[in-house]
Formats: sequence, structure tokens, C-alpha cells
Amino acid sequence: MKPFKKTALAAAVSLSTAVMAGQAQAAGFALMEKDATGLGQAFANLATGNGESSGLVGNPAAMTQVDGTAVSGGVNYVMPSFELQPGAASSGGGSTGLGGDAGESAAIPNASIVHQLNEKTRVGMALTVPFGLATKYDEGWLGRYHAIESHIEVIDISPSVSFDVTPAWTVGASINIQRAEAKLTSAINSSALAPSQSDGHVEVEGDDWSIGYSLGALWQASEATRIGVTYHSGIKHELSGDADYTMPAALAALPNFADSPAKADLDLPASVAASLTHEFSDTLTGSFGLLWTGWSSFEELKVEQSGGREAITTENWEDTLRVAVGGEWQFAPRWTLRAGAAYDPTPVPNAEFRTARLPDSDRTWASVGLGYEINKQWSVDVGYTHIWLNDSTIDNRTESDIPDTLQGQYKGKVDILGLQLNAHF
Repeated sequence: MKPFKKTALAAAVSLSTAVMAGQAQAAGFALMEKDATGLGQAFANLATGNGESSGLVGNPAAMTQVDGTAVSGGVNYVMPSFELQPGAASSGGGSTGLGGDAGESAAIPNASIVHQLNEKTRVGMALTVPFGLATKYDEGWLGRYHAIESHIEVIDISPSVSFDVTPAWTVGASINIQRAEAKLTSAINSSALAPSQSDGHVEVEGDDWSIGYSLGALWQASEATRIGVTYHSGIKHELSGDADYTMPAALAALPNFADSPAKADLDLPASVAASLTHEFSDTLTGSFGLLWTGWSSFEELKVEQSGGREAITTENWEDTLRVAVGGEWQFAPRWTLRAGAAYDPTPVPNAEFRTARLPDSDRTWASVGLGYEINKQWSVDVGYTHIWLNDSTIDNRTESDIPDTLQGQYKGKVDILGLQLNAHF
């Protein structure tokens, strides 16, 4: 049973798609969709701010751009698609079904507030979903021993403060209070243990609270140019929950398939973002952004069950560097047009370490957005992004007492539609 539990909970940690429904629209299972305002520029200005309270998520020092009080709230609706292509095979046999489209659409909310305490100091709070994943296959598909349903969600609450050290330099910091929860299911090859038995089923659930931090700096290098840098710490979650088994009668009494508590570590990676934003004119602004993510912290995943049973899944993920360019053009007194593009490589090194729970691959972004100033206090932003995922090959073997190899090719894509409402008082 330990291998089955490992397959479920370990996969949760090594997933790579983002909060529910494969929403992860940064590589791995990180979520870039912090707000619809930045979505229109492919988040090229992540570390230099967007003039709204939502900018504190990318860099707490960006709160210096807010005078008085500002609030923002919105939602990004993510529509992913992950499909295993004809010709795929599994060593477990018993089915030729490809599982259907494993991507599930989901809405990712965000909210933030910033208040200016005095000329130099601002405080703020943000609610975001920085990591997540959700994929779901047909129950009897050929890769059912690898995954059926996968759901990971990390909710982040970030109290923040910024201080203007000089007119040109601002520093900021956030405390990241996170709740992580995971649910993973897969089938068990019962016939490999007792001939002619129907598949068993395992469901693993766990959750945890943990804390990290973010540090940021913003430099107004000239009247037209600003540069921002942010560090987000890695955060370790110790997920605790249960492993529940449903087995055919001939195997139900075996101790390896007894329901029991389960726990596993979920090490969310550290990241560093850097952006440069330049105002070419009063109406035209461009940004260039880099985002390094330390996915190499995923060397292995250890899952423990009561009775001293333990399972390890090898990950071998690699660090990634996302590159983005974007800009905005105020083409009319109340209207702003945004556009951006990005390249985001996958941390998965090769087909051996790609999993059905998240068939991640290199991705290319194309984004557009539109902003409208309703009046001096209120504005609304919409954004749209299409992401092309490179075709990816899977040749993954489960590390369990009943190993199974899934081989094939995935095709994928993602569409994201965002809406943001902003207010200044």
C-alpha cells in the first residue's frame, strides 16, 4: 500500500499545473494569474508594479505607487486542455481509453488592499492562489494506475509593509501565510496480486498551514525608468491527512490496504523576479521581466504512513527562468491597451519524470488586455492569454511494488480570461 499512497500524495507535490484544473500557468504547478491587470502584459512588469494595490503581490515595495487607499479584486478563469494522443500504451493493460481531456476549468480569485500611513510608509494585504493543480481522467483509462484525479490548492494571505528609504528607493516585505491542501486518487492493479480481481482504488487527502516571507526593492532610476527585484522564500508544508482504500473482497483484509493516517512534505520553491519598466512617452510604457524559480528543490518526495511504512518518489526537477516582454498604450483619455508575450520552460527534465498528474511542457504566452477608467476613483481591467504548450512525451514508471509504465505523447493548451476591478480613495 505504501507505493500506492506514495503515487497519490507524492504526485501532488511534484505536480506541475496550478491550482485547480491545470490552471498552473507558470511552469511546474505555480500560478502566474495574480491579477487581470498584469495578465494583459504577460506579467512582464511583475516586480515593477502596476499602479494598483494588486501590484504588492509581485513586489511589496510597489505599494509606494499608491497614494491614500487602494483596493482591487478580480478573478482569472483558466481553461486548460491536456490530452493523451492515440498510440499511447500502459504496461498495466486492461484498457485502451486515453482518459479524455484531463484539464478542468477553474476560477482563480484575488483581492488586495493598500493604505498609506504617512508620506513614506504604506501597509497592505493580499489574498492570492500562488500554487495549484487540477486534472481529472476517465475512471477506466489506460493510465489509471498513475492518476485519476489530482487537486492541489495553496491559498496565500500576505500582510505587507513598504518604506521609502529615499525619493528614489523603496523597500518592502510581506509575511506569506499559506494553507495547502491536496486530494489525489488512482486505481490499484488488484489482478497483479490476485488473478481476475477488479481494480482497487486509493484516495489520499492532506492539508497544512505554513509561513514564508517576501522581500522587495523598487528603484526609480530616472523619471521614466524604474527597476524592481523581489525574492519570495521557499515554504515547506507538512501535509497531514488520510489514505482511504476501496479494494475487492479478496484483498480488503490485507494490512497494506487498511485505511490509515498519511503525511508528506510539500516544499514550495523559492523564486526571484526582476523587471524593468520604461515610459517612452506620456502614453506608451514597456516592460521586460525575468522570473527564476528554484524547482531543483524537488529532488524527491517522501510519503509516510502509520506503522513506519515509507515511500519515495524521485523528482529531479530543474530550476527555470521565465522571460516576458509587455507594454501598455493609453490610446484615449480613459482607455489603455496592453499586450505581452512570454516564454516559460518546464522544470521536468525529460519524459521519465513527466507524470500523468501534470504532463507539463515548455509554454509560450501571448497576452492582450484593456483597461477603462470609469471615473477618478474606479477602473476596470480585462485580460486574455493564450498559452501554447509544446507537445510532450511521457515514459513514466511508478515506483511501487506493482510498477506500471505509461508511454505516449500529450498535446495541451490553455486559455485564460481575467477581470479586475480597482478603486482609489
